[in-house]
Amino acid sequence: MTKLDGAESKTAFAARVGLTKGRISQLVAEGLPVRADGQIDVAVGLAWIENNLDPARRNRGGAASPTRAATTLAEAKRLHEIVKVQRAKLAYERERGELVETTAATRTVFARARAERDAHMAWVQRTAPLLAAELGADPRATFAALDRMMREHLEHLADLPLGSLSDGA
Repeated sequence: MTKLDGAESKTAFAARVGLTKGRISQLVAEGLPVRADGQIDVAVGLAWIENNLDPARRNRGGAASPTRAATTLAEAKRLHEIVKVQRAKLAYERERGELVETTAATRTVFARARAERDAHMAWVQRTAPLLAAELGADPRATFAALDRMMREHLEHLADLPLGSLSDGA
């Protein structure tokens, strides 16, 4: 960087203060002092920015922004390798059956829940006449009571959060 008593182009000054060249042009329109030759006096420009630009909006986006380190080729390659390893691990886990697709799992769980609900409701239809005969009760009233109780039970189960249902593990 040049000395503070020197002058810089808009591009160089933008890199110094961590802003884009376009933002420097906007600031010039807002009053950032520029010399007749189009250069910006570094000391004067820095003082103007200090006095006129909100501190929270400084250092946003210049090529050499002090708050954002430039990514080197080596760093980019390192990150690329990490992503490749993570993808390979996911493929391996999927191959071993440790991972499943979300849509397939959702579809399977929904189908299982529907089948269990239907089985419970069918149990009511099969059991109500047998229970009524055994107790000597009205078959319609027995069915209506069992059906209502089973529906309430299924609604209660549907309202439980999945985490509250233990799997015995």
